Amino acid sequence: MLAIIQARYDSSRLPGKALSNLGERSVLGRTIDRLSNSEELGSIVIATSILKSDQAIVEHAEELSTDVFRGSLEDVGERLLKTCLAYEAEAFVRISGDSPLIDWRIVDHAIRLFRVTKPDLVTNIFQRTFPKGQSVEIIKTDKLAEICRSYRTSEEKEHVTPYFYKHFNDYKILSFTSGSDSGNSRQCIDDEIDLRKVEQLVLAYQTEKMSWSEIETLMNGQPPKGS
Repeated sequence: MLAIIQARYDSSRLPGKALSNLGERSVLGRTIDRLSNSEELGSIVIATSILKSDQAIVEHAEELSTDVFRGSLEDVGERLLKTCLAYEAEAFVRISGDSPLIDWRIVDHAIRLFRVTKPDLVTNIFQRTFPKGQSVEIIKTDKLAEICRSYRTSEEKEHVTPYFYKHFNDYKILSFTSGSDSGNSRQCIDDEIDLRKVEQLVLAYQTEKMSWSEIETLMNGQPPKGS
């Protein structure tokens, strides 16, 4: 299955965060590294905008040997849809580029759920029990095309899937949870505080193969098992 990583250079709270370093790898690089462990993903592509500043994302993607698709700045749904069509994808996994700790096991679980029931949307954020930074959505391309013709507000264009959630009775949505209450935890990079916290974590521990729950334990100040 195709994975689309949304990434832009500009950010109101932390400009250039996707390219910020976490040790020897960038935020975006670590996101790609962890997704590359997936047993179910095929291609990974970065979807960025046509804005001049996002040329930095394109150049960094080349360094990471990762495909890039450029599209609308404001209409993220259209950008995602055109990416899907370019790759002839029936569906895709949507990942945020500020997720350097993304657990590929969650991605694989979501893909397997999708293959069994083929819903319009598989999501772990409809009822958020995973930390921010572990958000996974699988969207069918034809349903994305449908909502791109239907949404009207700038919020819907930017965030896309709230349209599904607002009209959940019109779509087949498969929501899965973590079995814990970690929805308020943060494993994403949204601001300078997040960046420094994750940087300290990856420099102090070998997090490359850790699950989201093991990372959660460390972020709560508990030592890893066996230490």
